[in-house]
Amino acid sequence: MQGVTGRDSVRRRIMSDPAHHRVVDLDTQTAAAPAEQFLNKYAEDVLASLGDGLVLLDTNGRVVFMSPGAEDLTAVSAKHASGKAALQVFAAHHWLAERITAFLHGEGRRVSDSGELAAPFGRRAMVRLSASPVIDRDGTTVGSMLLLHDVVATRSLTETGERGSRVGELAAVAAGLAHEIKNPLGGIKGAAQLLADTLKADPEGLRFTSLITREVDRVSDLLEQLLELTRPPRLRLAAVNVHRVLQDVLTLEHASAVDTLTLRCHFDPSLPDVWADEAQIRQVFLNLVKNALEAMERSGTLTITTRMETDFHVRTPGQGRGRQYLSVDVEDTGPGIEPEDTDRIFTPFFTTKNKGTGLGLAVSHRLVTQHGGLLRVESEPGRWTRFRVSLPVAMPGETS
Repeated sequence: MQGVTGRDSVRRRIMSDPAHHRVVDLDTQTAAAPAEQFLNKYAEDVLASLGDGLVLLDTNGRVVFMSPGAEDLTAVSAKHASGKAALQVFAAHHWLAERITAFLHGEGRRVSDSGELAAPFGRRAMVRLSASPVIDRDGTTVGSMLLLHDVVATRSLTETGERGSRVGELAAVAAGLAHEIKNPLGGIKGAAQLLADTLKADPEGLRFTSLITREVDRVSDLLEQLLELTRPPRLRLAAVNVHRVLQDVLTLEHASAVDTLTLRCHFDPSLPDVWADEAQIRQVFLNLVKNALEAMERSGTLTITTRMETDFHVRTPGQGRGRQYLSVDVEDTGPGIEPEDTDRIFTPFFTTKNKGTGLGLAVSHRLVTQHGGLLRVESEPGRWTRFRVSLPVAMPGETS
């Protein structure tokens, strides 16, 4: 009896009748038709929907297909790459070109390796490459497949989820504590104000009651920030010009900056609007800029850069390539953050500043996450720190 191999199209089913030892062929072409029709119609859409970068090569090593993810990771357009030798297309990515060469000359052996790609704006993208031959149903090699997995984006998304879970647990405890503390604080402030009325003729006594009132207000503000971590999202989303928001923030903070601080803005005026709550993202950038100025103290350079995000995009059903992201980098030349502290920098009450509360970055992280974005940090101790805010771009026709 001749069976049907797993790579063959499903055209018949072989069934054995144990009672009469007969072999019965059942035509299952009709049953397979829906799957074949779907693949024939949507094969390219399926490939384009992959979160990872996919590149398909013919037997001569020429590019025949590039997914949107591969375009984003390599900064090479599918239109430019189509029909050209992969080694020519990816010549600027030396590590990738070397791996492709090793694979194409490896007689069909699979290649798996990790390395860096030279991404736009001088950045480096860490990826994992898997290369394998494409074999048809007859066992003939008809091309090659390169799969590029963005290690950094995956790690960022995972860390964001884990960090959000930790923040949620702390927020639940903090909410109860904040409510319990605010009530007696109100009593303390009221008592201090009554005491001040009886000490009008005593300047020293008035100084102490004023100090009590001021410190109660400071603790109340701290509790309000803490409660902000526990409140459900109240976003009023609309198309927002991020450059206008950044200009407002820099204008507000300019008054507190000293002349020895240098400000550099690298804004791309062609960037689209972001889909965000303007008041909330203004608070995010206020926190980040204020932190940067405080970190540099009285000298240094603050650099604000805007660009389209090429590390990732989110594919949404019915929206073609999916939602793109715009990123804002807030970089300072302060003392930097030690590697062991970067994982905790967005945790409530963790701070590297002597007078910090450890809530500003936690609140900022929560606000960005509520927008469906990412807030990440990179730092080189003793030289610089960069916070990167990635926010979703407003889609055509999107309304609040």
